[in-house]
Amino acid sequence: MNNLVNIGKKYPSSKNKFGFIQIYEKYFFDFKDKELNLLEIGIDKGDSLRIWRDYFTNAKICGLDIEKKEFKINGVEFFTGDQSDTSFLKSITDKYKNFDIIIDDGSHISKDVISSFNYLYPFLNDNGLYIIEDLQTSYIPRYGGSRIRLNKKNTSMNYFKKLSDCVNYEHFNRPFYKKNKFDGLVKSVNFYQNIIFIRKGTTEKYYHSSDVKNTFFDFFKKMFSKFFN
Repeated sequence: MNNLVNIGKKYPSSKNKFGFIQIYEKYFFDFKDKELNLLEIGIDKGDSLRIWRDYFTNAKICGLDIEKKEFKINGVEFFTGDQSDTSFLKSITDKYKNFDIIIDDGSHISKDVISSFNYLYPFLNDNGLYIIEDLQTSYIPRYGGSRIRLNKKNTSMNYFKKLSDCVNYEHFNRPFYKKNKFDGLVKSVNFYQNIIFIRKGTTEKYYHSSDVKNTFFDFFKKMFSKFFN
């Protein structure tokens, strides 16, 4: 059977070793035969790009890496540059316009992961998937993480944990809430061991921010709750 797991067995990608390929199968099945654009950050030896090429037969696939690769893969375009360089990323988005799947398996350094996400997420199509691998680096100091302070600011893990608020914040009667730029643009956030799947989707219609009353009672309630939260 030409499923993703069987295709993965043809190539020595680390996605097989770490059990990612089975998770990918669940998320990618509905995309299999569609015409789509896929971008992967981090090429390594190209094995995962070969998997995507064989599985998504109607896709336009590209990969980027900070190191120039001397090999080629039929049906896959390579870009050489830094994933945190937005001018470089712009050259890719100018050409492909939008993506249905974006996979970050690049430097795994928190600031790079966050920078790439902030730039590329607006170019992800509605119902598209943004995937970040190897989140265990959030707990490794040389990648910008900490083994001791699990709530350290600006790690990729803590950054993406906050996206759950972007899914659910409309349920909060929270005074002085400061809107996040991703509010209403995240359909779901699913964490697995060392990998996260973020599905894009607009949900503004569920928010009642536009229905908030500005009565004296509401003002008093917000001020009062400020001292008890």
